[in-house]
Amino acid sequence: MSVSARTLRLVPVALRQLVVGRVVDVTTGMKRITLSGGQLGEFTSPAGEPQPAFASPGFDDDIRLLFPYPGEIEPVLPVIEDGRVTFAEGRRPLARAYSVRRYDSQSRELDVDFVLHGHGVAADWARRTRPGDPIHIAGPGKTQSLPTGRDWFLVAGDDTAIPAISRLLEELPHDTRGQVLIDVADDDHRQELIAPEGIEISWIPRHAGTRHPLLNAIQNLRWPEGEPFAWLAGEQAEVQKMRRFLVKERAVPKSDIDFTGYWKRGAAGLVGS
Repeated sequence: MSVSARTLRLVPVALRQLVVGRVVDVTTGMKRITLSGGQLGEFTSPAGEPQPAFASPGFDDDIRLLFPYPGEIEPVLPVIEDGRVTFAEGRRPLARAYSVRRYDSQSRELDVDFVLHGHGVAADWARRTRPGDPIHIAGPGKTQSLPTGRDWFLVAGDDTAIPAISRLLEELPHDTRGQVLIDVADDDHRQELIAPEGIEISWIPRHAGTRHPLLNAIQNLRWPEGEPFAWLAGEQAEVQKMRRFLVKERAVPKSDIDFTGYWKRGAAGLVGS
């Protein structure tokens, strides 16, 4: 049995109230919201419990952003005691999961990137939010180490996976080899990514007309020698197809494939980014 290439660690969850510091257009299809606030450091909760400083050691760590229900001003908040999340009677919080693009513990700035195609509670908030607006976040509740012990990387994802992919490429050792496949809605959604020299990045515009662009790209990939570690993210059904191909046709051990469905076609809004 293959030993996992990543180490999982659970993290106590804290609920933090922050404010929007900056709003920047990364591309025509992605907006970066920088969050800040004293509660990114250590603080004491309203219940009198000490809370740890925010940390995000893993490239694909995610947080939950909490939004008001339509027509309301304040969000429904979870109850967090001893790092565990529970819910008061009544409605559950309206939350969306998003990757931590960057966190600077010195300046206490947290960057979150939002894909703007389609409509949903998070994307609509990102379009209209301005510096000074409040936002609650919770998490990350778990984090994983960088993959180790494999010969090369296969990374495949759509627009929603770009924040995690960008962070991964920035944090990989300089001698890492791999193939990165990114499916974007249009050519002008491409970004300049910092990556080791041994990483080959391929952008696949969705308007090219291919029904399953990432799956097709993986099927036609020149397969390097050695054992790969695969990281897959994007639309739920597409991610499952890619994983199935790698397991059945390329004999990649399931333990060497991380896969996440960030959103589901036909659902209202994105599950995450």
